[in-house]
Amino acid sequence: MALPGLAVALLAAGRSTRFGTADKLVADLGGRALIGWAAEAGRTVKAAHHLLVAPAGVDWASHAPGYRLVVNSRPEAGMAHSLGLAARAAQDVRASALLVLLADMPFVTAEHLDAVLGQFATDRASAVFSCSPEGVAQPPALFPTRAFADLQALEGDRGARGLATGAALMNADARLLLDIDTPEDLAWARAMVTNTESKAPD
Repeated sequence: MALPGLAVALLAAGRSTRFGTADKLVADLGGRALIGWAAEAGRTVKAAHHLLVAPAGVDWASHAPGYRLVVNSRPEAGMAHSLGLAARAAQDVRASALLVLLADMPFVTAEHLDAVLGQFATDRASAVFSCSPEGVAQPPALFPTRAFADLQALEGDRGARGLATGAALMNADARLLLDIDTPEDLAWARAMVTNTESKAPD
């Protein structure tokens, strides 16, 4: 569904300390860069603004076409800083709401994002979080304008989970919410892609 004035933010400024020295966001997954999967999911959302929060000097634009770069000059400040930058950018363009995706979550579907938008349409004053099978609130998440100030006040690596109290939760399976933190996670994701392709009809 369409939400007039919506901003979509793809967060791609994590330090990836558990992944080693390689840049995980350009690691190959099914023939394209890891970041390309989440970027494509975000582009399925009809939005007034698509924002890519990433460090300066990193050439990810070719993997996330259609996104406007919001430079994060302090990636060491953690997830909260990226969220704050996204919220500030959304506020500056007078966005009606902010949908946040993580660049290392390759299996988020257009259908799930549409469900998040649909839930938000029923109560535009409350945030909507995805919810893991273990009951953990996490991105993709959608925030109303009244949450922009709270997002900008966050600190550290906890992200916006502290804002989930009173939010709507959209259940999703573990595969859809898989995030790639380690080389082992990437190997697991590659195996899932290969398995899916092998089952596809000719």
